[in-house]
Amino acid sequence: MMIKLLLLFLVCWSALPLEASPLGKRYNLEIDGKKYYISLAKTNWFEASNHCRQNGGFLLNLESREELELLSPHLHPAYSYWLSINDLGERGAYVSEATGLEAPFLNWSAGEPDNSTGHDRCVELWLSTSSFQMNDLACYSPVAFICQLN
Repeated sequence: MMIKLLLLFLVCWSALPLEASPLGKRYNLEIDGKKYYISLAKTNWFEASNHCRQNGGFLLNLESREELELLSPHLHPAYSYWLSINDLGERGAYVSEATGLEAPFLNWSAGEPDNSTGHDRCVELWLSTSSFQMNDLACYSPVAFICQLN
């Protein structure tokens, strides 16, 4: 009986996806010398940031439209993704948590940022019409995320 259980465990364990993480499935990629992983697990901004740091990186700090265009084909259109950008320090002053500096690139959706809930302090990347753009959202909302690895 013990051998059957051990065999069952090994079969189940070997069937797990290679790219599993504590927060679910993720996709590793490297583009222009930068390493990323995209997690489809939905969590709040703080947990996502902590998860990235525990894995040797930080939430994605988009630096340019070119970087966004290179990443976009790898993003699932049904998901939104946390970025490192927030205005937790001062409303309207969007800073990259990864660097502590003003966000180097902002690509807001039309009408954003709008602080629609009164608590929208973190920034997500979402599919707006036909391209991924930025939206302000409450930091405790469950959203997928992108880590940039050091």
